[in-house]
Amino acid sequence: MSEKTNLTIKLEKDVRDEFGILCTKIGITMAAALNAFIKQSIRQQGMNFSLRDSNGFLPEEADELRRRIAGVKAGRIETHDLIEVV
Repeated sequence: MSEKTNLTIKLEKDVRDEFGILCTKIGITMAAALNAFIKQSIRQQGMNFSLRDSNGFLPEEADELRRRIAGVKAGRIETHDLIEVV
């Protein structure tokens, strides 16, 4: 077995508590769950979860949408005639 080390992370208390409840329900410790997640991420060379927000946007898409909304609120808008292609 290889040498162990500590990993310290900061979480919001409610997130930590909810994660603890989930881990208890499935019968593993938070440390075991995080170890499994990290090892699987390394094996797969990726993370098998979506980064989309509750509205289905990726972070950069949400940023662009917020930028455009701010522009409209500030009066920076462009209008275009609708062109119907037949």
